[in-house]
Amino acid sequence: MAKFGTTLSVAFAIFASPVVAEVNSDELNLVCFGGGSANKVTSGSAFAWDNSGNSANATVYGQRSQGFEDEVRVRINDADPRLRMPRTMLPTIRGGEDGWFKIKNIEYGDGEITASVAVSLLNNPKLRLDRYTGAISISGKSGDFVGQCQRFDPEQVERKF
Repeated sequence: MAKFGTTLSVAFAIFASPVVAEVNSDELNLVCFGGGSANKVTSGSAFAWDNSGNSANATVYGQRSQGFEDEVRVRINDADPRLRMPRTMLPTIRGGEDGWFKIKNIEYGDGEITASVAVSLLNNPKLRLDRYTGAISISGKSGDFVGQCQRFDPEQVERKF
C-alpha cells in the first residue's frame, strides 16, 4: 500500500468494456527552497601583561548565528528515506553519504509528516513537512531551516545544462 498516493482502480461499464484508471506513487520527492540560521562555533583570544612582566592569556568559545539561504531535497520511500541538508547546518563530524542523510522515526499524519534526520550520533534534527501548505522546517543543534517545498519526479525533470 502506498503512503503518498492512492492506488485507484475503478472499472466503469461503458458499452460493456471496462476502463481502469490507476495512480500509484510509493515515493515522495521534494525540492524545498528557503533559509534559516546556522549555529557556528566562534572563539576569541586575549593576551595581557602587567608592569612587573607577568602575562596572562585567555581563550573564549561561544556560538554565533549565521543566516543563510539554501535548498533542501527530500526523498521519502519505504526502502531508503533520505534528506539532503543545507551545507551551512552540517557539523564538522557527521555521517551521511554524498550529502544525503537517513530519515528515521517517520510518522505520517493526515496533515503532516514528522521525522528526525540522522546527521550524527549527537545531532538528529527534527523534520516537519506540512502536507497542506508544502512548508518544511528542520530544527536541531546546528540551526534551523524553514522553506516551501514542491513535489517533483526526478525521472521526468529536464536538466538545465
